[in-house]
Amino acid sequence: MELLTRKKKDSGSQLIAIDRKNKQGSEQFRAIRSNLNFFSVNKNLKTLAVSSPSSGDGKTMTASNLAIVFRQEGKEVLLVDTDLRKPSIHQTFDVPNNYGLSHHLLGEMKVEDIITTSYLTSVDIITSGLIPPNPSEMLSSPQMTEFIETVKEMYDIVIFDTPPILVVTDATIVANKCDGALLVVRHKKNELSQVERARDQLKNADAHLIGAVFNGPKVPKEAYYY
Repeated sequence: MELLTRKKKDSGSQLIAIDRKNKQGSEQFRAIRSNLNFFSVNKNLKTLAVSSPSSGDGKTMTASNLAIVFRQEGKEVLLVDTDLRKPSIHQTFDVPNNYGLSHHLLGEMKVEDIITTSYLTSVDIITSGLIPPNPSEMLSSPQMTEFIETVKEMYDIVIFDTPPILVVTDATIVANKCDGALLVVRHKKNELSQVERARDQLKNADAHLIGAVFNGPKVPKEAYYY
């Protein structure tokens, strides 16, 4: 496990949960955390897949900030970048991507050797690693199933940032292996038909869709207290 101590760069700008100037945004992610905790009362939620209908909807930002607020709560948290086509977790947290999930799935590295701890947030991270020619096959492999079972034993909650649902099948593959899935919907970007298709694809994959995060609408400052 590697703890990075480099200086903070602009890559952390999506990390709303540690931005002291954005208390409203931080509180909204804590509200999502509370809802997920309520859900866990009846169902043990240890693995969560976060996706969206299309790219640019805010799934990586949502997954990253949820990982942070769960860590702030005192839980042991692992954030995994399962977007093996266009990874971005390493950029968000300003960590290297010299090795990661793909190296483990190929049998080249052990789980404990691909974990990096973010100096910004103390969240443990597994980046994508080398971009493989066959992401879908790697994510649907027995090695991926074994990986998920291994990290479930190591952490209180494991959050998977997945590719957009309507672009590739990778997201539904990962969601099917997780305890729950969260769909991020972008205000004034996603059409209703896109959201319905994404929902249906998750259901067809036997993924447990917990709910959706509506990303983008502005909330009046005077409404913050309530």
